[in-house]
Amino acid sequence: MSLVEIALKEAEAYYNQYGTSLTLRGLFYILVSKNVIPNTVSAYKRLSDVLAKARYRGEFPWHLLRDSTRRVIPMEKTTWYPTKPLSPDEIKMIIESYINSYVNVQVNPWEDQPYRIFVIVEKEALGDLVSKFISEVWEHGVREIRVIRGYDSATDVNLLAEDISQMPSSQKPVVLQLGDFDPSGEDIVRDFRERLKMLSKRDDIIFEKIAVTIDQIIDLKLPAKPESLEEITKMRRDSRYKSYVEKIKNMAETDERVKKLVEEYGSPEIRVELDALVALKPDEFKKILREAIERYFDREVYEKITKTKEEELKKKAEEIKKESLENLKKLFEEKPQL
Repeated sequence: MSLVEIALKEAEAYYNQYGTSLTLRGLFYILVSKNVIPNTVSAYKRLSDVLAKARYRGEFPWHLLRDSTRRVIPMEKTTWYPTKPLSPDEIKMIIESYINSYVNVQVNPWEDQPYRIFVIVEKEALGDLVSKFISEVWEHGVREIRVIRGYDSATDVNLLAEDISQMPSSQKPVVLQLGDFDPSGEDIVRDFRERLKMLSKRDDIIFEKIAVTIDQIIDLKLPAKPESLEEITKMRRDSRYKSYVEKIKNMAETDERVKKLVEEYGSPEIRVELDALVALKPDEFKKILREAIERYFDREVYEKITKTKEEELKKKAEEIKKESLENLKKLFEEKPQL
């Protein structure tokens, strides 16, 4: 099979199973894991070029790869005009819908919780996918998902800091971080934490990097060894390389599993991108997201306080809806010309 045929088979299988398309980076790691191509920069560039040409020729469907880094902002203004009268049933549906939206009170399942969760995604291309997966595995959502695109801007960090500083002291902010396990990815975690703590002026923020971690690399057998001199040279040129390697060595001194991994690779030069975890182990990635969020959600509080409040408001809203419809009926009886 040609590279295009193999890539097409893997991309289709992922799309059919998970209902979403891969990023090019994710597909690359699937092909690396199956020894189709080496884990090198040149192999990635070749895959990009080959699949671009295949898509132009119609040999690889466009929907099987996605690029979430480019934003589209529609600017044309459209004005809508009615072309036919509404039927009685349509009028009734519109009125009931409006009454429902007007009289119902929203209940946030997190409002009585001791924590509020912020999910930070390093990779812009994975923001939408993380949002989709959280929606699939966790019904109550999170406070927000922020895509920071590497080292976050001062403006963006400050916006989050302002949001956190305005939270009630009874709730602790939880920041779940998703990023690469490499010199820059680990340093981005440190940098983001330091700046957010400084700007928010809150010392109770809980930070947790939930992916990619060294334990996940070992447990899920993620490809962690740079396969080419090109990759190793690039890593060694990184200004954060020295401290990163020292961190791995320190881990190996206290953790037998890390020690074994370093010995297996013959070097502490370990790196895994978030894309690899998402593409190679999507079900495990969903589990990581769900379990991380569940740790900070008190179900007893939700059942005893929030759900009880919700049921009371729902009952009251039904009474108000009924009264509103009765008032509407009286209005038409008094002014039939309406």
